[in-house]
Amino acid sequence: MLALLLASHVFAAPAAQPFDAVKKPESVDPEWRPRLCALLPQPCNPQSLGLYRPRGAASGDYAVISDEPLAMAMVRIKRGADSRTWQLGRLYDFSSYAAVLKKEGGGTPETRVSLAPALYPLAEGQWAVAVLQTVSEMYSGGGASFTKADFVPLDESKAAYEDIPFSCSKMVRACFSEKEYKQSKHCHDESSGSLRIAYGEPATPGEPYNWQYTWLQNEWPAHTPASAATTTRLHFAARTTERAGFCGGPQ
Repeated sequence: MLALLLASHVFAAPAAQPFDAVKKPESVDPEWRPRLCALLPQPCNPQSLGLYRPRGAASGDYAVISDEPLAMAMVRIKRGADSRTWQLGRLYDFSSYAAVLKKEGGGTPETRVSLAPALYPLAEGQWAVAVLQTVSEMYSGGGASFTKADFVPLDESKAAYEDIPFSCSKMVRACFSEKEYKQSKHCHDESSGSLRIAYGEPATPGEPYNWQYTWLQNEWPAHTPASAATTTRLHFAARTTERAGFCGGPQ
């Protein structure tokens, strides 16, 4: 009987909960920025806000993500006859975490700190957000962007996983004359990469899920048609992040 029970156990793998950006937030509330800023830690920059809908959320439920301060809030809008009212459900304040990151980074102005619009499952009933650190570079006729993530549990100040390659893009000019621009099939070396996470069964019930990272990287060499672009898929662990191509950027 025990063997039968063990054989019948099937682990239902969890999934991240993405938020979809509201394309026309002014149609929800023309004054959504100042009204939602008033619900967040102060000082708040209204222009740093993004309004999202958690997938599967009830009507009227939204998520607001702020870069300044670094915060995420679950909110609900109620419409009256002549007014709109926002109610705060849960607030997750990561501004102190962002301040530590900026201090450790020497206050480098080129680094942007933000939150990914999603929740990531850590263990049963436990979720984390991805605190992103993005470094951008500008080249003549091109540029690059490299983003790493710290996965920080909600209501906590210590990351569960740090410095995980999250996304990248890079474009380097490869044409330098009018003749090359006319004759080349593609005048840039281009690459892009992104992270995928699978959540495996914990060693014992209640312990953290077994996070398994996969890095997808696309490469499109200069002077080749789009059909020459390639995609590689690499698996890595938190201790082997160098396996991620990261568009040739810093690891």
